[in-house]
Amino acid sequence: MSALELPSRIPPHNLDAERAVLGAILLEGREALPRVVEVLRPPDFYTEAHRSIYYAMQNLFDRGEPVDLLTLQEELRRTDQLPLVGGPAALALLVEQGSVAAYLTSYTAIVRDMAVLRELIQTSTHIITQAFDAKEDVQTLVDDAERRIFSLAERRLEGSAVPVKSILNDTFKYIERLYERQEHVTGVPTGLNKLDEMTAGLQPSDLILIAGRPSMGKAQPLDAKVRTIDGWKRMGDLRLGDELASPDGRRSRVRGIFPQGVQEIYRVTFSDGRSTECTADHLWLVHYRSWPEPRTLTTEQVKTLLGRVRYRHRLWIDTPSGDYGCDDVLPVDPWLLGALLGDAKLSGSSLIFSTAQQEMLERVQARAGQAYALRAAGGYDWRIVQAAGAHPPGRMGVAPNGLMDALRSLGLWGIRSDEKFIPDAYLNASREARLELLRGLMDTDGGVERWGTARFCSTSERLATNVAGLVRSLGGWCSLRPRKTPTYTYRGERKTGRPAFVCTIHHPDPKSIVHLSAKRDRALTAPRRRWRPVFTAIERVRTAEAQCIAVTHPSGLYVTDDYVVTHNTAFALSIAQHVGIKLHMKILFLSLEMSSQQLVQRMLSSEGRVDSLSVRTGRLQAQDWHRLTSAAGRLSEAPIFIDDSPGLSVLEVRAKARRMKSEHGLDLIVIDYIQLMRGRANIDNRQQEISEISRSLPRRQHPAPQRPSRVRDRRHAGVPDRWATRADQQPGRHRAGSLRDVRGWQDRRRQE
Repeated sequence: MSALELPSRIPPHNLDAERAVLGAILLEGREALPRVVEVLRPPDFYTEAHRSIYYAMQNLFDRGEPVDLLTLQEELRRTDQLPLVGGPAALALLVEQGSVAAYLTSYTAIVRDMAVLRELIQTSTHIITQAFDAKEDVQTLVDDAERRIFSLAERRLEGSAVPVKSILNDTFKYIERLYERQEHVTGVPTGLNKLDEMTAGLQPSDLILIAGRPSMGKAQPLDAKVRTIDGWKRMGDLRLGDELASPDGRRSRVRGIFPQGVQEIYRVTFSDGRSTECTADHLWLVHYRSWPEPRTLTTEQVKTLLGRVRYRHRLWIDTPSGDYGCDDVLPVDPWLLGALLGDAKLSGSSLIFSTAQQEMLERVQARAGQAYALRAAGGYDWRIVQAAGAHPPGRMGVAPNGLMDALRSLGLWGIRSDEKFIPDAYLNASREARLELLRGLMDTDGGVERWGTARFCSTSERLATNVAGLVRSLGGWCSLRPRKTPTYTYRGERKTGRPAFVCTIHHPDPKSIVHLSAKRDRALTAPRRRWRPVFTAIERVRTAEAQCIAVTHPSGLYVTDDYVVTHNTAFALSIAQHVGIKLHMKILFLSLEMSSQQLVQRMLSSEGRVDSLSVRTGRLQAQDWHRLTSAAGRLSEAPIFIDDSPGLSVLEVRAKARRMKSEHGLDLIVIDYIQLMRGRANIDNRQQEISEISRSLPRRQHPAPQRPSRVRDRRHAGVPDRWATRADQQPGRHRAGSLRDVRGWQDRRRQE
């Protein structure tokens, strides 16, 4: 038999069962037909005659007419179908072969099963033919096959309406069991007390929707700045797919943008002067010395804590690692540019650098390259000139100084010392380039006190502000303040000098920010204490348009104004972790976004109560290792199974769940998150695709298992705002349970 040949066999059918069903309808009339209509359609009958008879019965029923031998015969005659079915004699034979009402359900099921088998054969034949022809993309063929099989399995109605009387007995037994338990949480506790009070736990067979409003997260005004991979960008100018800077250097993109309308805006200020603006619902990952782990708090909650003495000037946030920036070729070596901004005259006919340190001269020469030479200009001044001279052999006229031309292209030539600044190309450069730039600045206009504190001083306020931002972009702490303006006497007249601005710098690795050996020797090997951005003030400043964004970074963190780090939580993961570790229930966690290693890393951090940023960056203390080891032991015993396969379809989710159920047992399924699931390939509208996936997930859950069968984490990524905030408004009717917005529920409860 060839690949496309099929056995020459008659398709499955049972004519006796079909005649019994049609005859029973003629005998019982309108009382029997509704029970059959819920199960059978006209195409489910094998012969054309039986299909025509059943279709005529449905027409009579729809018009409210009686369904008997006479009315059916007249209906078929009116539609010219009577000869096709065999005439009045064939109809009379159906009455003779009709079954009694007691067997109608059984005969109907036989007809339906035969129809399903025929459709399965037809669908399989189509799939085989398409696979051999292979005229379309393979993935398209797989999607089409999946859709056909899935629609075949789901085409029939699962059940029909039943009287309340038949349900009361089981319901009372269930209530009696709950009464005997004497517990408020009747389902599986999530570990979140307030949530359990509202929902009584996760109930058997529920499909739970975790859908917080987009504003519950990262809402900021449209003019707030967000750090992208190659510079700052206004919040209102962000687009889907924009690559953002992240706290630990891993790739991060904008995957959702959600306008929030007009909101009250608060300015949040930190101990080193950095600040940003956000809404009252904006989330922060906040540390406190007595907390075993950082807490996720809103701006409003942080403001409340700052009103208490014990928390005042004691709450802080993480700093970014600074592992981001462009690797573009820069016109001037970063260290050399920093040194020139510190101790060079950037105007006149020549480039003059001033220093009394031989080490500095050697480093300037090395960074400038062999094309340039240092010529003494009197005192501590040195001209940086071309080694071949201004009139090299074979060239007509004067050869321009390439270094001066580069400074001119950066806008740094022809300016006074109080007008100096750092070009954007260097502020947005790679971490190593920015660190070298800071070293050049510190080796010249910077200093290290004998007790180890680093400072930078400049008469240019713009340059000092740039240095503060530069330090913060490298994970450091930097405050900026004006120094007392000096006065002096000139020719008997009292004069006021130029104001100066001082940056006080604290970095996790103090020796890394200087090259000059004298300053490096005074720098601390490690800071005596860790300087962090501490909350100092939160005040309402204005009302403005705001929006929030969703990012692809596993932590949900991104960097905003003045290198302030913001946060987003993994709510569903914390529930799964509690159910698996504390209750030892079997959990299948389907992660379509994060890798299994990233998920386990977050669970280790949470269970071990270790700062998640410390885990991601590897900056761990001795006690952290002990906590992580203990957490690893508890996690290894938890029956949590993680599958990080991307782009799963509903059919694949069901297959994985069935396999898990048969091999290990299954109490809870978490899908993180539904927008990354794959729907039918021929649906162009993403909302319709998500709607179909949402409708498909709860199917075939009954009879209900003893534990919750699914939890769905539906966050707002990649979905229009109206879709995310309404929390699946259209397909939500079929759900057994839905948790939309905990905070909104609490607000309404307080008002009531």
